[in-house]
Amino acid sequence: MISIPGRIPIHIFPFFWLLIAMIGWLNSASLLGTVIWAGVILVSILIHEYGHALTARAFGQEAEISLVGLGGVTQRHGPQLPRWKEFLIVLNGPLAGFLLFFLTYQIMLMGGIDKNSVLAYALEVSVTVNLFWTILNLFPVLPLDGGQLLRILLEGAFGFRGLKIAFLTSIVLATLVGIGFFLIQQLLVGALFLMMAFESYRAWTEIKTMSPQDNDQQLQGLVKQGLDDLNAGRQQEALDKFIAVRREAPKGLLYVTATQYGARILTEQGAYKQAYNWLYPLKNRLSPDYLKLLQQLAYRVQEWEETVKIGEEAYQKEPAMDTALINALSYGIMGKAAPAVGWLRCAIQQGLPNIQAVVAKREFDAIRHTPDFQAWLKTQAS
Repeated sequence: MISIPGRIPIHIFPFFWLLIAMIGWLNSASLLGTVIWAGVILVSILIHEYGHALTARAFGQEAEISLVGLGGVTQRHGPQLPRWKEFLIVLNGPLAGFLLFFLTYQIMLMGGIDKNSVLAYALEVSVTVNLFWTILNLFPVLPLDGGQLLRILLEGAFGFRGLKIAFLTSIVLATLVGIGFFLIQQLLVGALFLMMAFESYRAWTEIKTMSPQDNDQQLQGLVKQGLDDLNAGRQQEALDKFIAVRREAPKGLLYVTATQYGARILTEQGAYKQAYNWLYPLKNRLSPDYLKLLQQLAYRVQEWEETVKIGEEAYQKEPAMDTALINALSYGIMGKAAPAVGWLRCAIQQGLPNIQAVVAKREFDAIRHTPDFQAWLKTQAS
């Protein structure tokens, strides 16, 4: 990576060079043409990103530019800005691109330049790049600037629901535009838009579970403070903060996060029933680790049927010895020998130690003399 320090630092990643060289070669099929195309693209993207970065600095934020595989990114740090300033920061990137197009086009019209010269070719490439890519960048597709502008407008009009509408719009339009470019044999651009459609879909599936409270900075800060307390060993202070988050954000990602961490604290405090009641309504949204915790809690509160259902799902997502063993114990308690033996086999496959001590547990007393269990014991003895 190449880093250029300054008030607006610039970072250029290796794959960026590969991408612009590939674009140059595809459009010129010559070494000199590739160099010209790469140089024009480099300058054009930098001008575009400076449009974002300089506007952000004018509004009191710090900015740095990264040139990555698929283009440029302006990262900003500083105070939160009102929507109209965010809109201008996003808009001034494409405006800088249009300005560069206008200047190079005017130079071409002035005449006096040999049409077969390198300069004439570079100006022609600049006109093409800055007009075509700037228009393309204004398509209302995320994460393009056009998509960001649409997102800001929709969020201003409809609040959090506007964000969901923006991603749905992005999915539909990116898919249609991508197919359209494929039909006119513009495979690279078509593939790019289909990739953006997929990324928009993935983001949309994530924000479907979000709530307006997830954007509340005070609640986000409260979660962070709770995590800091937890890492410092202040469990009760952390739990109090997670309880407050659950109260203020009764759904969404912050609610899930606070519930998971809070349930783990309750488990360590021995409040198994409360921890189980917290996690159980979220069983379809839990990570594998917390699904395993929910299974353990179900076992502790003697919800045997739920234990094995949760355990089956957890094992499918992430096979583990303790998950299989808890299911085996639960089936043993319920007097179901065949599934208990099946889960014991799974536990052994996952590295269950000291099998004899495990099968001697009282949880298997109800099935100990059944044919299925006896037959399995004989296979272990042999």
